[in-house]
Amino acid sequence: MNLEITFKKLPILLFLITLNLNAAELSEKNANCAQALNQGDISKAISISTDILKSDANSREGLLCKGRALGAQGNYQEALSALELGAKQSKEPFEQIISHLLIGNLHKQNKQYDAAMSSYNKSLALCLQEKNQKFSHINYNLIGETQALSGDLNAALTSYKEGEKIAMNDGERADSYERLANTYSTLGLHDLAIEHQVKATLLQKRSGTLDQNANASMEMGRIYTAAKEYQNAERAYLKLIQFAKDNGGAYYEAKANMGLAQTKIAMGDAAAAKSLLAESERIAKSIGDNDLIAEIDDSLNKVNTQK
Repeated sequence: MNLEITFKKLPILLFLITLNLNAAELSEKNANCAQALNQGDISKAISISTDILKSDANSREGLLCKGRALGAQGNYQEALSALELGAKQSKEPFEQIISHLLIGNLHKQNKQYDAAMSSYNKSLALCLQEKNQKFSHINYNLIGETQALSGDLNAALTSYKEGEKIAMNDGERADSYERLANTYSTLGLHDLAIEHQVKATLLQKRSGTLDQNANASMEMGRIYTAAKEYQNAERAYLKLIQFAKDNGGAYYEAKANMGLAQTKIAMGDAAAAKSLLAESERIAKSIGDNDLIAEIDDSLNKVNTQK
């Protein structure tokens, strides 16, 4: 009797092991799909998500990954269909927060701003209900971006301010200040733009990565130039050039030279601008950055065609 029971249990045990192996394999495929998206390998993400959905047509992760990949390919309707199916499979509040956020991103990417706002607001409402401060901050910023893209800069400011109020660390605060600074600059409110970008730059120097630090300094120079505070702009760019040299950042050295060239153009010194752009191009060619070279060539052409 005991032996018989053992043999009857054995197929059940093997079945459970198989299920566990399939779950582990699917988990690995989900991780690989997300990694492929992050690396910009869209074809690979499509292939992996297709495999996942062959095993489980209702896989939330597979549907969301496929939707994001299709969106990156420009297949808006197919992407939306996959993401909406993924949203239906989202049971937990956090899963729903992410699903609505991804759908909002797809709408925003395709300039469907009203639809994007609707999705982000659904995500935000769940965040507030669940007291999820991190994703509330993210949603306020995404809503602000959408409002800015649709031309409502004052509404964007309101959203960014709401996000700044609940920022949980230096990185989130710096992000909020940078968004506010950029929006104030676009509105021509230069003093407020400078005030917020200075705050952002100080936070990035204290807690940010080298890239975040460099980007904040680039934007500081641009905002000073827009405000016609040319000496401050020059100082910001020169500090960035030295920072890039000290930290082996040839890309940012080239970008800083480009920014300084734009400041010289604003000051009416085309000769200095051409010299800076030539140096920027030399650096860009040394690192083989074709996109940067094209950007520099475009700036050079604009300077050369100016009367």
